[in-house]
Amino acid sequence: MKDDSTPTTTGQDAGPALSRRRLLTAGGAAGVAAMTVGSVPKVAAAADAPPVDTSFKDFVISKLPCDDSLAKIQAKGELVVGTSDDWPYSFYPAGSSEWTGLDADIIKYVAKMLKIPKINVQTAQFSALIPGLLDGRFDIVGDSIHWTLARSKVVEFCFPTYYYSEWLAVKKGNPLKLNSFADMKGKKIATMIGTNYNEWLAKVDGIDLVTAKDWQETLQDLVIGRVDGIIYDQPVLAASFKDHPEWPVELAAGYEPRTFKNPVGYSRYAFRMGDAQFTNAFSSALEWMQDSLEMSKILTKWNLTGYNN
Repeated sequence: MKDDSTPTTTGQDAGPALSRRRLLTAGGAAGVAAMTVGSVPKVAAAADAPPVDTSFKDFVISKLPCDDSLAKIQAKGELVVGTSDDWPYSFYPAGSSEWTGLDADIIKYVAKMLKIPKINVQTAQFSALIPGLLDGRFDIVGDSIHWTLARSKVVEFCFPTYYYSEWLAVKKGNPLKLNSFADMKGKKIATMIGTNYNEWLAKVDGIDLVTAKDWQETLQDLVIGRVDGIIYDQPVLAASFKDHPEWPVELAAGYEPRTFKNPVGYSRYAFRMGDAQFTNAFSSALEWMQDSLEMSKILTKWNLTGYNN
């Protein structure tokens, strides 16, 4: 039986939000290149592992000869999370002070497991999240973020959370039988300008490519029948369709994403390299959530499936 207490959340807007999905390998790359990593704490002798919520059956964290980053967060009683206030991952609904979203739900669950009673949410542009983490403004980048070679040189990543890929959305029933890029030849296909999806589609001869400045415009083009299909982030499309079951659109069941389903294709969270104790404990909690199917329950809430595990 798990404790039903949920960490309280507070928040502060640190600047305008910016969509992270331009290129999966981008998002702060310029900022990363300009950063230098601060001094890494000295490795200490192995000490007793910080306490965890024992109501989560068989959940333990490793006793490591490392820093005391988790112990410090527990002593402070507050986890400071940096996000870009980006739906459906980590956001504040209009008129609400309740932090919510796919990643928000995961992080709040882990905070309970690690006995952290309060979450302080700080919002910033996506490109400012890693610099803010390294400057000590946040304890974690709690937004959907992918491993890249550039990022891995300055931050540590936790255990993968959920598979994040593109997907093809089509009219209900998929009357044109669109399931691959080859099927799209001679068809009008839309995506958001500046994305890697835009680059992929532009290289396919015969596609009538339509681009829009934001994903909402792209989605509406499909809903009203202006285009035959769209390519965009699967979690965004899935959550949108759950919120609007009246729309005559669906995810193409036969589509095979071009984003490889390996650890690099999974969403994660970023940590300071010196915070080994906290990173390891967070990863252990995520592994427990996967094994106990608690992660699957959260994904289902946001209209994702076992494919995303």
